[in-house]
Amino acid sequence: MPDIGRHSDTRAITMIDTLDRKIRQMHLALANIKNEDFSTIKMERGETVGGFYCAINFNDSTSDVELANVASLLVSNIACLKDHLKIWCKKHGRSFEGDKLIDSNLSVALVHDLWNVDKHAELNKPPRSGHHPKLTGLRRVLALSSGTQTGSSSSFSFNPRAGKVIIGTSGSGAVQIVLFAQIVDENNTPLGLFSTICEQAAAAWEQELKKAGVPIP
Repeated sequence: MPDIGRHSDTRAITMIDTLDRKIRQMHLALANIKNEDFSTIKMERGETVGGFYCAINFNDSTSDVELANVASLLVSNIACLKDHLKIWCKKHGRSFEGDKLIDSNLSVALVHDLWNVDKHAELNKPPRSGHHPKLTGLRRVLALSSGTQTGSSSSFSFNPRAGKVIIGTSGSGAVQIVLFAQIVDENNTPLGLFSTICEQAAAAWEQELKKAGVPIP
């Protein structure tokens, strides 16, 4: 006679493992849009009439396709939590509130719409955000933050003769290379920064997961 109880426990453990992995994938995708490693950044130097110039390309030879793939992976890892949470709630007898979250949180809705556009090439249903969002200006840029601690600071400079980058931080200050893009609507009206909206959407989904009793790694 089959051990039904054991099979149920196994399915529950598998579901926890799957959700745990999805949440960790989201965390990793979020981390990948910021980079504090400047070791591969190269400075371009040249001469002009009466002087010389130097320039830094923070894309570091990363192609448009590679940048788009990083952005697409982040959107997918955030938005797919809806379906995984829905199954979790069904198996555990919890009320699924994911659709309410999408309809009430603009950042969550924008990420959800970007995901659907990526999957279907265009939205086949009315957008949950009320917009037809798309990314524009995708590139890597230098970002300096003084952090939240009093007295914290950050600085970036370079020695053009030696070709070296000089980073300085104190307290919670940070100097990073960040994946930058604007999310715009169908009229190219800016709706917000891609990284900020993704961070807000990820935080909102984590709160929804916690409400449903999902262990957060």
